[in-house]
Amino acid sequence: MNGQSLENPFASAFRTSSVVLGVLIVASLFIFVPSLMLLLVPFAGLASLWVVFRWPLSTLGAVLAFMPVDFMVIALGKFFGLPYMTVVSVCDKEVPLLLVAFILWWRNGFKPAAPDWFLLACLALAAVHTVFDGTLVGLWTDFNFVIPYFVGRMTILTQKQEQLWARCAVWIVAVLSVLGLVEIFILGEGPRTVLYLAIGSEAGKGGLTASFHGAGFGGMREAATTVGPNGFGMFCMIALILWWVYCRNPLPASMIAVGLICSLTRSAWLGTAAAIPFLAIIMKQGKRLLMYATLSIALFVASIPVLGLGDYLLYQKTGQDESAEGHQDEVLSGLKFAADHPLGAGNKRLSAVALHEDNNTRLFETTYPQLSSEYGVVDVLLFAGFLFSALRRVWQQQSQLGYTALGILVSISLAMVVTLPLADRRLSSWILFPIGLAIQCSTRRDKVEIGNFG
Repeated sequence: MNGQSLENPFASAFRTSSVVLGVLIVASLFIFVPSLMLLLVPFAGLASLWVVFRWPLSTLGAVLAFMPVDFMVIALGKFFGLPYMTVVSVCDKEVPLLLVAFILWWRNGFKPAAPDWFLLACLALAAVHTVFDGTLVGLWTDFNFVIPYFVGRMTILTQKQEQLWARCAVWIVAVLSVLGLVEIFILGEGPRTVLYLAIGSEAGKGGLTASFHGAGFGGMREAATTVGPNGFGMFCMIALILWWVYCRNPLPASMIAVGLICSLTRSAWLGTAAAIPFLAIIMKQGKRLLMYATLSIALFVASIPVLGLGDYLLYQKTGQDESAEGHQDEVLSGLKFAADHPLGAGNKRLSAVALHEDNNTRLFETTYPQLSSEYGVVDVLLFAGFLFSALRRVWQQQSQLGYTALGILVSISLAMVVTLPLADRRLSSWILFPIGLAIQCSTRRDKVEIGNFG
């Protein structure tokens, strides 16, 4: 009014003074705080919390995308002496997923389904057993996979978001498969051996552990950015299932198939060989299956002389592979131990954490007997009930997401006979999240149908 500005004449001076004051405070902190990390941690923590609350789905996508490379990033951080890498390892996985689960539960709600009750009962029984004979660290290690499952149960994605998630997952593993070839064909075992010796991981005085080699195979199994070949093979298996359901471009499938072959992970081979034909049948894609099966066989045959797999396959055929015999012994020993201890012997004696702390403890590399040995036969039956009820639930969905969950359930159920894939926190996120997401979708559909009927 009267041509006068409504802005406070002291506003400009106040803004300038505030900026100067902020710079002086930061400068003072740099002088008196000995470590820059102590200054940045609170601000980084608050900023991260704001990002998670503001964009929970984007945060979830970033965490899932980071899982295949998480181990290598943390390992390199430790190798170069970066501080607090153990804390970072927890904060880039469990903490964001828990926060996302809480936010999505608050926004979308949660309606329990049959698989949820089986899984919660399995967890509750294991927790009761842990009170009397176990450790919380062992329980956390064994059931960490529950977190990504319930994150999936509370997530609602649009069709576009679902497609983006699947395609990104496929291309991430495809690129890692190609990058992993650089290590096994050019760099060799040296860099990874030095890294693992420095961080106290999968290496000894003689080099990398036996998991990176195979009977009759003179080369190095591909692990890309994961801790070992078995985990990477499982990532390839899941990525191929996602590709079969959501994609048609043969390029990423070829890249992933090469990585799967070079990982020499027989459990992942078996899971893929079971899941893809199963999906092809229920999706009525017989011609596509025939074409890609022919190409896959041709690719595998061509890789035999390139990778030097002749003796390896001969050892498999003649039963001379000590690793295969070891898996058989592990399964039989686990079954015998579980039969002798029907109520479970507790995770204090049998978990991976106990094995790391005491070499006299035992760990059976087979999921079902291992779970039974720790927490009892009833607990493993509840876990099997979870798998079966989840399979039954998504079977009725007849959608891309439902087919994906079906493929993962079929493949991972077979792989768990001879491996412990859910013990890997990174891998379990890729396994359980799609299953939980598919069950969430079916639960919402049932709710809509009931509402329409009413």
